[in-house]
Amino acid sequence: MLVRRLLLRPLLPSQIRSSLGPVEFRSIRTWASFLLPGGLQNPKILQHVNMPLCLPWTKRRIGRCATFSTVQSKVAAVGIDFGCKSSRVAIIDSLVPDVIASEVGNLMPSYVTVIQQSIFIPSVRGLQNLDHVGRRAAVGEIARRQMLRHPSDVIFNTKKLVGKQFDDNHVQEMRKKVPFGIVKGPRGEAWVEVHGMKFSPVEMTKAIFAKLKDIVQVNQFHHVLKAVISVPAFFSVQQRKDIMSAGNGAGFEVLQLIDEPTAAALSSTAVKEGVVVVFGMGAGSYSISILQMSGTDIETKVQFDDPSLGGDQFDDILVDYFVKEIIRLHSVDIRDDKHAIVRLVAEAEKTKVRLSAEPEVRVLIPCLTGSADGPIDLNITVSRAKFENLVGHLVEQIQVKCQNIVKDAKLTNEDIREIIIMGGMTRVPKIQRIICEVFGKHQSTRVNPEEAVVIGSALQAALTIEDQHEMRTDMIPLSIGVESAKGVFMRIIPRHTTIPATRTIKVPVWCRECICIRIFMGEHINVRQNKFLGDIEVCNKQRPYQGPDNFELTFEVDKDNVLKVTVRNSDDQLEVTSNFKKATKVFPIHGTACKSNVQNALLDWPMHKVGIHARLRNLARLVMNTLDNVLSVRKDELPKDLCEDAVKALIDLRVSLEDDVDVDKLKRKMHAAQSVESKLLRF
Repeated sequence: MLVRRLLLRPLLPSQIRSSLGPVEFRSIRTWASFLLPGGLQNPKILQHVNMPLCLPWTKRRIGRCATFSTVQSKVAAVGIDFGCKSSRVAIIDSLVPDVIASEVGNLMPSYVTVIQQSIFIPSVRGLQNLDHVGRRAAVGEIARRQMLRHPSDVIFNTKKLVGKQFDDNHVQEMRKKVPFGIVKGPRGEAWVEVHGMKFSPVEMTKAIFAKLKDIVQVNQFHHVLKAVISVPAFFSVQQRKDIMSAGNGAGFEVLQLIDEPTAAALSSTAVKEGVVVVFGMGAGSYSISILQMSGTDIETKVQFDDPSLGGDQFDDILVDYFVKEIIRLHSVDIRDDKHAIVRLVAEAEKTKVRLSAEPEVRVLIPCLTGSADGPIDLNITVSRAKFENLVGHLVEQIQVKCQNIVKDAKLTNEDIREIIIMGGMTRVPKIQRIICEVFGKHQSTRVNPEEAVVIGSALQAALTIEDQHEMRTDMIPLSIGVESAKGVFMRIIPRHTTIPATRTIKVPVWCRECICIRIFMGEHINVRQNKFLGDIEVCNKQRPYQGPDNFELTFEVDKDNVLKVTVRNSDDQLEVTSNFKKATKVFPIHGTACKSNVQNALLDWPMHKVGIHARLRNLARLVMNTLDNVLSVRKDELPKDLCEDAVKALIDLRVSLEDDVDVDKLKRKMHAAQSVESKLLRF
């Protein structure tokens, strides 16, 4: 009767969990599914339950009640956080989001391996055409462990390849760092190669999602899994399409995609009215979002993403430090030893994590490599202060960007109600300090920052299933426009426009004339600096004496960030010829529109200037140190006029850094100081 009594009290799930624990609670659910007719789906046991949806850290209402009948209908609301190095899955269990544990905790490594069939590793669904060539595949922790033995057989960082072209700069940089092969696909996409076999990133992503589905089904009793998948806000249309395709192919019914900052805010904030800042940093990128909370509405006001800076760059700096220490201690360069580098990367990640909680970490890797004198071990001690000094230039770049975001948004620290963090890198003490310094507040700790996104995705899935949407408003990350005269970019839909959005322009086309309208995405006034989406050829086929005709071009961006371009003439007849690149596709919509797939989301020109500014400041400090050292040691030997020039250049640089001047002014001061520096060194 214990089972029946517990199941007849569905309104107190926290009491059940607190009295029994997760193992016993799961066992009771298991017994119920076998002992009772229909198990947990028995309508006589659990009917519609009307109560507020609860957050894991509080029992407050998040807007309105939702009538949950998902248990009875065998439908599960699932949230998925797809990451570069690890992924997570959560489910709404007893009206509370529950992050499902795998064999290594509340995460699953986003690693996929394809190995020889002679080595037994359980295969997974999601990869196509593997068995007939004598290959098997594995996903998760078992694949990650293969990195030490067969590094070239393990695929990771799939998220960075989804929807990317092989010629993309980020892909080319990634090729130099990863041990597996990245090759050109049939349509110019970036594919991966293992054992001479080529796989698309969508197939690899599908395998990861299939593994997540298996994790859910092992722990739960649902036949239909309706999911909301979180993606970075900078993901392009093609990347979003690929993620949805992989999710549906893995067996999930993907309801929608949600931007990661919006998901984190949905799960973490207690603010009902006001401005909330979401800072996220994971293995592959970091982002800063300013959200306006208004009741149940979440509106994105400002969004910045940098896909080139994340935890991997911090790991790379530690690896370089380890290599230099080995050269210093043993006079051996191991940069060409692929297996040794893989071990160093794994140790660098562990060291970074441990330094977030410990002031000093001992790094010991026995038999890292060999030499003529025998095996070489790495045995050094790394302090938190040393680590922060090594990554200081990266942290400064992030700090400058945060300051500029607040300045551009015209916000003060008093205007910001709460700071939300997401991603494992936000546990680094140095990152937390700069967040507190810039925004003037400590970050919220209600939800584990590594689980904030997946919990928010699960909440959105539950509310979507019950048609009780938690209102969210995303925005367009980059402006969409066309090329005008002399290569000038003319914006049609400005950046930060709330979606869905629609804009219409009129284009006069003379009789028997065809014009080519080129569509771009970006922020630079020079159209060549922006991302080319595609072109549309509009032809006026009327007779010459009938004169020009005004064609209407309607640009529409839907809730999934999909661009639709509709062209109509005065007679409401479509006259469009699409001439897109091979890397993109044209999808007709009801015969009157086409869907332009954006290949990559680019950083706008002002964002590039921030990185240039940070590098100039670092270089200015080096020049200042050189001038100061030369003046202190050789002041009596140098001519008086040269010393005066050096002192003046030193003072100008110091004042420029303190006043935080713009890039152009700092560059002029730098050139003057470098000129004096070269004269001093030549004297």
